[in-house]
Amino acid sequence: MDFLKRLTQGMGMGKSEPESCWRTPVVLDRGCLGDTGLALDRRGRGSAVWENGGRVWTMPIGPRSSPSLVRLPVGEGRAPRIELNLGGRGIALWQTDAAGERCIQGKILGDGEGQSHTVFRTEGQIRHLQAAVDRRGNALMVWLLELEGRIEVMAGAFDARGQAWNQEPMTLGIPTLADVAPRIAVNHREHAMVLWESSDDAFEGLVASHYWPSDRIWSDRPVPVVSHATRHHQVAMDGSGNALALWVHAPYGQRWALEASYYDALAAEWREPEVLSHAQSFSIPRLVMSETGEALAAWCQGEGHGPSRLFAKAFAKGAWESGLEAFELGHGPVRDFAIGLGPAGQAGLLAVHHGAEGDWVSARLRQREWSAPVPLSPASRQPCASPRLSLCPGGASAMWIQGQGAEQTLHLAETR
Repeated sequence: MDFLKRLTQGMGMGKSEPESCWRTPVVLDRGCLGDTGLALDRRGRGSAVWENGGRVWTMPIGPRSSPSLVRLPVGEGRAPRIELNLGGRGIALWQTDAAGERCIQGKILGDGEGQSHTVFRTEGQIRHLQAAVDRRGNALMVWLLELEGRIEVMAGAFDARGQAWNQEPMTLGIPTLADVAPRIAVNHREHAMVLWESSDDAFEGLVASHYWPSDRIWSDRPVPVVSHATRHHQVAMDGSGNALALWVHAPYGQRWALEASYYDALAAEWREPEVLSHAQSFSIPRLVMSETGEALAAWCQGEGHGPSRLFAKAFAKGAWESGLEAFELGHGPVRDFAIGLGPAGQAGLLAVHHGAEGDWVSARLRQREWSAPVPLSPASRQPCASPRLSLCPGGASAMWIQGQGAEQTLHLAETR
């Protein structure tokens, strides 16, 4: 219950005024912005990546680094992704289009950093590109390939010891659902799994493909996680290879359920699903898990025509803690949010929420207890979107987009 108590202390309406531990936000870029990402290492140093008008840019960031607004061009491309381990080694990924082909480009960050590499090329469509990095800098990548009516869950890898990319990505599964969305989870020991939705004559539900680091191979067939239709699933893993999966079950004509299942690495099996909440609708489920097995799930749920509310539930010592708590931000419905857990037990929330004066961007941080909500910028009549949050032992970095079309601005706020 200690984790839940710490959680509830900061999620209610605080009596004290918000403490300004955040620097004044700065504008990183302006224009027609696309996907964004940021990541920090244990020293509080990292990078932000973003797309602007068909080009990918990056910039050093971090609460422990000297403020700098020097943008560095990565090249032509879109849909950038970045992942760093605690030691600062990681990977940046983005997509390019040329001569009728679509390519995934990758660049190793940290030790051995070099030129970009073409990870994969195809005439089909690439969606849901993700990556994860272990403590040695080995990287696993997952994406969805759609080509000539066939959908495949694909996986690639980078071997840090040999400084080599795998020659041919492998197919983990061939789902039949057009809107399938694979999700990847990896721990610092390179245990990994990928979950996706399956629906065919043999099985309907959520399945998982597991990665065996000792042999550097994926399981030869996916295993069931839950045997009914799911949507919006998330997955996260601790340092021992245990994992949590979170998803929405929306049976026709019934109230929806937010469900979760725990993967016990020692028993090598998924437990029976648990229902965390019932509602008329759910949106934006998020799940994060620390190396020590502490986890936090957060989501929006709504009833009837009323505004949706943001809720959270804590997980510790192999079980979900009792009680369900609401984030009361005080400025109307939540548009989007990001949550995080740091390596030293700290937690964070970054939320975009709408009020009478416009869109607000607010942050909460937790070390021993949660802070009061801190508005990172004045209310904006222009819509705010794409909140991103990364934590390190010394603080946090937050990023979001404000505006529409070619008049968008990318904002960065960091703790002092």
